Amino acid sequence: MENLPFTRKQLVMIFGGFGIVVVLMGIWAYFATHQYLTITYDASIYKSVVLYQGTESSSEKTIAPTKTVVEKKVESGKTYHLSKGSYYLIASGDGVSTNMQGILLKDKVTRALDYELSEKRLAELSKREKSNIDNAIHTRNHNIGTIYNIASETVTEKGDWAIAALVFKGSATDLNRDTQKVVLQKKNNHWQVACAIQISISKYECPQAPQTVLERANTIDIRTQTPLMPNYTINRNRDLDGLETDERF
Repeated sequence: MENLPFTRKQLVMIFGGFGIVVVLMGIWAYFATHQYLTITYDASIYKSVVLYQGTESSSEKTIAPTKTVVEKKVESGKTYHLSKGSYYLIASGDGVSTNMQGILLKDKVTRALDYELSEKRLAELSKREKSNIDNAIHTRNHNIGTIYNIASETVTEKGDWAIAALVFKGSATDLNRDTQKVVLQKKNNHWQVACAIQISISKYECPQAPQTVLERANTIDIRTQTPLMPNYTINRNRDLDGLETDERF
C-alpha cells in the first residue's frame, strides 16, 4: 500500500467522481432522447384514446400506425415522457368521427383534440331538428310558405349550425327560379336564421358562419327545384312581406 500513487481516500474520491460522471451522462442521454407529450380532450366526447408507435417519417402527415401500443389509455391533460420519434394517436367515441393523427415527437408537444360529429349523428340530428329549423325560417318571414318549399334541412359542424334551401313553387309552364340558401345557428337551444337569405352567401356577408357551412349551403343539390308560380312575369314584382321575391330577405 505504501507504493500506491494514491491513498485509499483518493481512490474512493476518483472512482466516486467517475461514477457521478457516468450517472450524469446517463441522465443527459435519457433526456436528450426523450421528450414530453401532453394530449387534452373532452372525456365526455372521446371514450377511447390510444397512442401507437408510428412508422418513421419526417412529416406527421405521412406517419402510419404500427401494432405496438405505447399507451392503451391516454389520459387528458397528463404529460407523458416518451422516446423521441413517431407516434400515431387514435381517438374514438359515440357519435363522433374517429380522430386519427400522426405525432412527430422531437420537441415538447401539447395537443388539444377537436372533434367532428359523425355523418350518422348529423343525419340523426337533421331529422330530429327538421321541424325546428322550418319554424325558425317561418319565424324570419311568415309568408315564405306561400312562395317557397323548405328543403334539404341539414345540421352541420357540432350540431350548432344548419343549412336549408328555399325551393320556388310553380308549374312546368313557368320560368325557373333560383333556389335561395338559408344558414342557421343554434343559440340558447333555439335555431335562428344567421345570414341574409339569398342565392349565394359569402363570408363577407355572413362573417360569423364557418366557411365550411357556407360552402355546403351554396352547393345544396337543387335538382328538385320547381319553376316559378303561375302567371309570373319577369317584370312583375311579387310581394313577400313587403319585399320583392328577387331581392334578399
